[in-house]
Amino acid sequence: MTKNKTLSINEIFLLAVKKHQQNKTDVAQRLYSQVLKINQNHVDAHNNLGVIFKNLGENEKAIDCYEKAIAINPNYVNAHNNLGLVFKNLGENEKAIDCYEKAIAINPNYVNAHNNLGLVFKNLGENEKAIDCYEKAIAINPNYVDAYNNLGIIFDKLGQNQKAIDCYEKAITINPNHPNAHNNLGVILKKIGQNQKAIDCYEKAIAINPNYVNTHNNLGIIFDELGKNQKAKDCFERAIKLNPNYTESYWNFHGLSANIDEALLILKQLYAIDNKHTKAKIMIAALEGYKGNLSKFNEIILSDSKHPITRSIKWVFSLPKLPNIFFNRWLFFNAVIKLTDNTRPFYEFGVWNGVSFQYLINTFKKGFGFDTFSGLPEDWHHEPKGSYSSYQGVPKIEGGEFIVGKFEDTLQDFFDTERPKASLINFDADLYSSTLCALNYSNKVIDEKTILIFDEFLNNDNWEEDEYKALNEFCDKIGCSYDVIAISIFTKQVAVKLK
Repeated sequence: MTKNKTLSINEIFLLAVKKHQQNKTDVAQRLYSQVLKINQNHVDAHNNLGVIFKNLGENEKAIDCYEKAIAINPNYVNAHNNLGLVFKNLGENEKAIDCYEKAIAINPNYVNAHNNLGLVFKNLGENEKAIDCYEKAIAINPNYVDAYNNLGIIFDKLGQNQKAIDCYEKAITINPNHPNAHNNLGVILKKIGQNQKAIDCYEKAIAINPNYVNTHNNLGIIFDELGKNQKAKDCFERAIKLNPNYTESYWNFHGLSANIDEALLILKQLYAIDNKHTKAKIMIAALEGYKGNLSKFNEIILSDSKHPITRSIKWVFSLPKLPNIFFNRWLFFNAVIKLTDNTRPFYEFGVWNGVSFQYLINTFKKGFGFDTFSGLPEDWHHEPKGSYSSYQGVPKIEGGEFIVGKFEDTLQDFFDTERPKASLINFDADLYSSTLCALNYSNKVIDEKTILIFDEFLNNDNWEEDEYKALNEFCDKIGCSYDVIAISIFTKQVAVKLK
């Protein structure tokens, strides 16, 4: 019987690398440590052991390993880059920048360091520096998929939609199986109203990575907005199953609730996971208040009085009579539609991609839609001018008549001609000025039967300065008041009748 061969240090190291690549990290860790017992100056063993510790979340041990590697070889570029990754994850941005810049100084063509430096600058909000880093990475390696994807994220953030789309599509061309690029392309396509294309992107991302939690959630959001409630529920439930602590999906899921008790059940599950989730805390207190227990909400008023949801609910509780409450856009629409005279047409100010218009036309058969179809005419708080542009042009919807242009340029001529009284008017103009303009001109088709819906009335940071302000100024001007007949908390909608 022959004796077992004693492995050389190089053989042990190569075996460690093999086990590392096989994700047998416990074995790899033991073998790297064995290498270092033989040769404490084995720089690659220090670096690779650092990678294992980083992936295990043992950041201090990882830092120690990388710093030992750098002490042995100050020009060890991988260790500088890897040390930067740890500092970035710890939020120590300046230290991370220093590490990446050292790596680049050693090797100006070290593409990963350029990309990683861009990520830090992005996190710091230094967008131009981030763009420069990503573009340098691409110049070094024109097929660097991650840099294209990251560059797309920046352009998306800056509202440069077409540039973002170009970047994501380039990433997908290089690597058709890049789930992040498909997901991110879906996000921006949804943002510009190209819903079906967005759905296709999300489904491709999921086909590549069935466990991609964010994409299941994103797909649920778009199904919800399209009124495909069961599909939306399936998506949110799938995201929660994959990650039971994914609070965003719980929040979105509660927006599909049919009643207060159902919403409370979901929100309390969310709050049990994250008791610092302010919106969930406020909503729970508000809904308990709706059921008659105002004590919790009164506590919220003292602790979170400036939060937009708190201010919104406080306004609701100040009304002479609590309106019917909903959470889902389409359940809200259905309830309001039942109160209208559907022999009349409806009017919509702010059509965008025509989703709500299409939903309403199914009942009213005739509708008038007003929009520039080129996006917001001016900046609206955090939304830049041009947002909500209908890149697909004017919708083609049977029974729909669309008037294209700014309200101040088109409404006078339109309403100078006698128009039929409105069953319902949906104001989705967002801006105070646009909403007030639409109210002033549409007054000619409003009577005691007309219901007015405002689409961005509640919960936004500056909601008191937008549709809410426009409605109240309009009522003051014509000498009337209004009854609030329904609200949809999650979707920010309010339905009123003038009196």
